Amino acid sequence: MKKKIVIISLIAVAFLAMTTFLISNRDYKKAPPTLYFNGNIITLNDASPSANAMLVKDGVIKHIGNRNEIDEGAMQDLHLIDLKGATVLPGFIDVHTHFALSMFLEKMHNLSGFQHETNQEVWNHFENITQQAEAGEWLLFKGLDPILVPDLNMPSIHYLDSIAPDNPVFIFSQNLHDYWANSAAFKQAGIHSNTPNPSEYSYYERDTNGNLTGHLVEQEAIKPFVDKMSQQALTASHLAKASEEVMRNYAKNGNTTIVSTGLSITDSKPLILLKHLSVDRPTLLGNLLNVIGQLPDRQPYPRHFIYIRHDTPDLLPTKIDTNNFYGIIGVKHWYDGSPYTGSMFIEKPYLTTPLTTNKLAIPPNSQGEALVTKENLKAFVKDHHEKGWQIAIHTQGDAAISNVIDVYDQLASELDFSRSRHRLEHCLLLPTSDLDRMKRLNLTPSFHINHLYYYGEALYTHILGEKRTNNLLPVRSAWQQSIVPTLHADQPMFESKPFRLIQTAIERKANSGRYIAENQSIELMEAIKALTINAAWQIHKEKQLGSLETGKYADFIILDQNPFELPTAQLENIKIQSTFINGNKVIQTP
Repeated sequence: MKKKIVIISLIAVAFLAMTTFLISNRDYKKAPPTLYFNGNIITLNDASPSANAMLVKDGVIKHIGNRNEIDEGAMQDLHLIDLKGATVLPGFIDVHTHFALSMFLEKMHNLSGFQHETNQEVWNHFENITQQAEAGEWLLFKGLDPILVPDLNMPSIHYLDSIAPDNPVFIFSQNLHDYWANSAAFKQAGIHSNTPNPSEYSYYERDTNGNLTGHLVEQEAIKPFVDKMSQQALTASHLAKASEEVMRNYAKNGNTTIVSTGLSITDSKPLILLKHLSVDRPTLLGNLLNVIGQLPDRQPYPRHFIYIRHDTPDLLPTKIDTNNFYGIIGVKHWYDGSPYTGSMFIEKPYLTTPLTTNKLAIPPNSQGEALVTKENLKAFVKDHHEKGWQIAIHTQGDAAISNVIDVYDQLASELDFSRSRHRLEHCLLLPTSDLDRMKRLNLTPSFHINHLYYYGEALYTHILGEKRTNNLLPVRSAWQQSIVPTLHADQPMFESKPFRLIQTAIERKANSGRYIAENQSIELMEAIKALTINAAWQIHKEKQLGSLETGKYADFIILDQNPFELPTAQLENIKIQSTFINGNKVIQTP
């Protein structure tokens, strides 16, 4: 008996030793104390470089300023990097993105207008992919968009069935509010013509005879399909590999922090992967799963903060995670939808045009409508605010935004919003008349500025008209009201490229060449702040992130050109030479 006890004790000691080994050897490697000097280091204090040297130790900025001001003792055993005049900026913070969805879509076949210019190109590509598939294999596509491909014909279930009778087919739109499936996919998901719609706002479209058309709207309707895809095509190992590529791409674009605003998962298992990728110290479970090949090797990937969806409240932890590398920080709800499905809630009807009627299927005289009653939203806000969670609400139309602000206004007599920084997401038609109330209620907007660049012409000509389009995205007015605005790309709707957002916020120019609401243009430094220190403030991390200051984390990017020395039209061409997170250079693919 004693021998067994000794043996068990030795095994326990060995296991603990192995655990310690795993954790210590798979922690982020600490970069050596490093002095970056002879650089054009822009700290956000002004448009000119306010420093030419930056000392980093243990991932934190210990000194920034003149090299001669650094104590001689601190100069011992330093790794010296001569920046040779290169421009250094704080790392960008993508304050509204969808990492899990980006990971999910990463390896799908692309039908978007970024790769195909015409209807024929789109469906030729679709048919070529289908012909190469094995019988029974899921065929997954992304990016379908009648605005970026103006002559696009939307697919019917009969067309999809004729091309792929033996394969389940599922297509995601570029706006991620519309989807299409063939009969085989509906069968896999257990959906038939008599299946009730998940809700009034998320449904399976039917023709006048009650038959499925193949078109689905909003996220509740696609859950049964996603479940099947996850079991049969997008396996855990597939997604783990995709997660690395998605993280690297965020970093390549200069993002050192990402914020998943509405995480599209149905259980807690993916959180193990997300935490493993970004947290500063690895967990025992994460390391063990890595050892057996279930999780990727850890690298210094971007920090990751998360707002859980309102319909998965069981995923909210019992308390807010204060970790500065990874954590669930809030909860997200949707009050309206998209202008490209007619589900954005607006004061006056959409235009009736061939695009809205034939391609976007928006009924005449439609104004969209709220996805939840004001009373239900009020109860939601009260509940989560009192629990200490920050709240982000998807709200695009002028009617939707005013209604959401009404809810906060009605609650202001009983709740203290002075420190909450609750968020309004996208804010396409934010009424400037509501900015005073937003300021008083401490509500902060994040503007989906890519609406203007990619869809500005369609909004102007076909969807909203001249007057309303010239009231889009009032970023300048928000600045003037001393509200703290941010900008985002809503990846995977559009790739998270900060300098594209910056250029659009300054130019107010659609890709058609049309200028839209030029009076809402902001300055270059304001646009950079909207993606750095403002974004850090919006997620309550301004003391740790968002600018280059003593005591903050060393998250920064090195550029090939100084944005303050370039014409605005060339900003999107700036290349990120290196991205550093916590003082570590991010591993990037060639």
